[in-house]
Amino acid sequence: MPKEFIIQPNCSLSKKDRHGFFWLMGVVMAGITLTLALKGMWLVAPFMGADLLLLIYAFRKVGEQCRIVERVIIENDELIIHHEEKRAPRSWSFPLHWVSVDLQVNQYPQSPSRLLIGSHGNWVELATFLNEEERISLAGAIKTAIIKARQPAWVH
Repeated sequence: MPKEFIIQPNCSLSKKDRHGFFWLMGVVMAGITLTLALKGMWLVAPFMGADLLLLIYAFRKVGEQCRIVERVIIENDELIIHHEEKRAPRSWSFPLHWVSVDLQVNQYPQSPSRLLIGSHGNWVELATFLNEEERISLAGAIKTAIIKARQPAWVH
Protein backbone atom coordinates (compact mmCIF):
# COMPACT_ATOMS: atom_id res chain seq x y z
CA MET A 1 0.00 0.00 0.00
CA PRO A 2 1.59 3.32 -1.05
CA LYS A 3 2.31 6.01 1.50
CA GLU A 4 1.87 9.62 0.35
CA PHE A 5 2.89 12.92 1.93
CA ILE A 6 1.27 16.07 0.55
CA ILE A 7 3.18 19.25 1.41
CA GLN A 8 1.57 22.66 0.86
CA PRO A 9 2.24 26.15 2.21
CA ASN A 10 -0.20 27.60 4.72
CA CYS A 11 -2.31 30.24 2.95
CA SER A 12 -4.45 32.41 5.16
CA LEU A 13 -6.54 34.02 2.39
CA SER A 14 -8.59 32.19 -0.20
CA LYS A 15 -8.85 33.53 -3.75
CA LYS A 16 -12.31 34.92 -2.98
CA ASP A 17 -11.02 36.69 0.15
CA ARG A 18 -8.09 38.18 -1.79
CA HIS A 19 -10.45 39.62 -4.41
CA GLY A 20 -12.66 41.03 -1.66
CA PHE A 21 -9.62 42.66 -0.05
CA PHE A 22 -8.56 44.16 -3.41
CA TRP A 23 -12.00 45.70 -3.89
CA LEU A 24 -12.05 47.04 -0.32
CA MET A 25 -8.61 48.60 -0.71
CA GLY A 26 -9.58 50.02 -4.12
CA VAL A 27 -12.68 51.68 -2.66
CA VAL A 28 -10.79 53.06 0.36
CA MET A 29 -7.92 54.37 -1.80
CA ALA A 30 -10.36 55.88 -4.31
CA GLY A 31 -12.18 57.64 -1.47
CA ILE A 32 -8.94 59.04 -0.04
CA THR A 33 -7.75 60.07 -3.51
CA LEU A 34 -11.04 61.78 -4.36
CA THR A 35 -11.11 63.63 -1.03
CA LEU A 36 -7.55 64.89 -1.44
CA ALA A 37 -8.06 65.75 -5.13
CA LEU A 38 -11.08 67.89 -4.25
CA LYS A 39 -8.88 69.77 -1.76
CA GLY A 40 -6.38 70.51 -4.53
CA MET A 41 -3.90 67.73 -3.84
CA TRP A 42 -4.51 65.90 -7.12
CA LEU A 43 -0.88 64.73 -7.32
CA VAL A 44 -1.73 62.04 -4.76
CA ALA A 45 -3.82 60.12 -7.34
CA PRO A 46 -0.97 58.56 -9.37
CA PHE A 47 0.81 57.44 -6.20
CA MET A 48 -2.35 55.83 -4.81
CA GLY A 49 -2.81 54.02 -8.12
CA ALA A 50 0.80 52.83 -8.02
CA ASP A 51 0.29 51.62 -4.43
CA LEU A 52 -2.78 49.65 -5.46
CA LEU A 53 -0.95 48.10 -8.42
CA LEU A 54 1.96 47.09 -6.17
CA LEU A 55 -0.48 45.56 -3.68
CA ILE A 56 -2.16 43.57 -6.45
CA TYR A 57 1.24 42.39 -7.72
CA ALA A 58 2.33 41.30 -4.22
CA PHE A 59 -0.88 39.37 -3.57
CA ARG A 60 -0.66 37.71 -6.98
CA LYS A 61 2.87 36.49 -6.17
CA VAL A 62 1.67 35.18 -2.80
CA GLY A 63 -1.21 33.44 -4.58
CA GLU A 64 1.26 31.70 -6.90
CA GLN A 65 3.26 30.48 -3.90
CA CYS A 66 0.07 29.12 -2.30
CA ARG A 67 -0.57 26.87 -5.30
CA ILE A 68 2.70 24.95 -4.91
CA VAL A 69 2.15 21.31 -3.95
CA GLU A 70 4.89 18.78 -3.24
CA ARG A 71 4.01 15.09 -3.06
CA VAL A 72 6.29 12.38 -1.70
CA ILE A 73 5.01 8.93 -2.65
CA ILE A 74 6.52 5.72 -1.32
CA GLU A 75 5.34 2.69 -3.27
CA ASN A 76 6.75 -0.65 -4.34
CA ASP A 77 10.53 -0.17 -4.45
CA GLU A 78 10.74 3.53 -5.19
CA LEU A 79 10.25 6.96 -3.72
CA ILE A 80 8.67 9.47 -6.09
CA ILE A 81 8.65 13.24 -5.60
CA HIS A 82 6.25 15.45 -7.56
CA HIS A 83 6.73 19.21 -7.37
CA GLU A 84 3.56 20.74 -8.81
CA GLU A 85 3.85 24.38 -9.76
CA LYS A 86 2.00 26.38 -12.40
CA ARG A 87 5.04 27.17 -14.56
CA ALA A 88 7.40 24.28 -13.93
CA PRO A 89 6.04 20.94 -12.69
CA ARG A 90 8.82 18.43 -12.02
CA SER A 91 9.18 14.83 -10.85
CA TRP A 92 12.00 12.71 -9.45
CA SER A 93 12.23 9.01 -8.70
CA PHE A 94 14.68 7.23 -6.40
CA PRO A 95 15.16 3.53 -5.60
CA LEU A 96 13.75 2.99 -2.13
CA HIS A 97 16.66 0.95 -0.79
CA TRP A 98 19.20 3.65 -1.71
CA VAL A 99 17.26 6.79 -0.86
CA SER A 100 18.38 8.95 2.03
CA VAL A 101 16.67 11.75 3.99
CA ASP A 102 19.01 14.49 5.18
CA LEU A 103 17.92 17.36 7.40
CA GLN A 104 20.76 19.88 7.28
CA VAL A 105 20.57 22.25 10.22
CA ASN A 106 22.23 25.59 9.55
CA GLN A 107 24.87 26.82 11.98
CA TYR A 108 23.11 30.18 12.29
CA PRO A 109 19.92 30.06 14.39
CA GLN A 110 18.04 32.53 12.14
CA SER A 111 18.71 30.51 8.97
CA PRO A 112 16.31 27.67 8.18
CA SER A 113 17.31 24.05 7.88
CA ARG A 114 17.15 22.20 4.55
CA LEU A 115 15.25 18.96 4.01
CA LEU A 116 16.99 16.98 1.26
CA ILE A 117 15.94 13.64 -0.21
CA GLY A 118 18.04 11.75 -2.71
CA SER A 119 20.64 9.16 -3.53
CA HIS A 120 23.87 8.83 -5.50
CA GLY A 121 24.55 12.57 -5.57
CA ASN A 122 21.08 13.56 -6.82
CA TRP A 123 19.29 15.58 -4.14
CA VAL A 124 15.92 17.33 -4.07
CA GLU A 125 15.12 20.02 -1.51
CA LEU A 126 11.62 19.81 -0.08
CA ALA A 127 9.35 21.94 2.08
CA THR A 128 11.20 25.25 1.81
CA PHE A 129 7.98 27.03 2.82
CA LEU A 130 7.47 25.12 6.09
CA ASN A 131 8.66 26.40 9.44
CA GLU A 132 11.44 24.67 11.37
CA GLU A 133 9.26 22.43 13.55
CA GLU A 134 7.13 21.30 10.61
CA ARG A 135 10.22 20.50 8.54
CA ILE A 136 11.76 18.44 11.38
CA SER A 137 8.47 16.56 11.90
CA LEU A 138 8.13 15.88 8.16
CA ALA A 139 11.70 14.57 7.94
CA GLY A 140 11.02 12.15 10.81
CA ALA A 141 7.74 10.96 9.27
CA ILE A 142 9.34 10.35 5.85
CA LYS A 143 12.27 8.48 7.44
CA THR A 144 9.84 6.29 9.41
CA ALA A 145 7.77 5.55 6.28
CA ILE A 146 10.92 4.62 4.32
CA ILE A 147 12.08 2.26 7.09
CA LYS A 148 8.65 0.57 7.18
CA ALA A 149 8.54 0.25 3.37
CA ARG A 150 12.03 -1.34 3.29
CA GLN A 151 10.97 -4.15 5.65
CA PRO A 152 9.92 -7.45 4.11
CA ALA A 153 6.20 -8.22 3.86
CA TRP A 154 6.24 -10.91 6.57
CA VAL A 155 7.32 -8.29 9.18
CA HIS A 156 4.08 -6.33 8.75
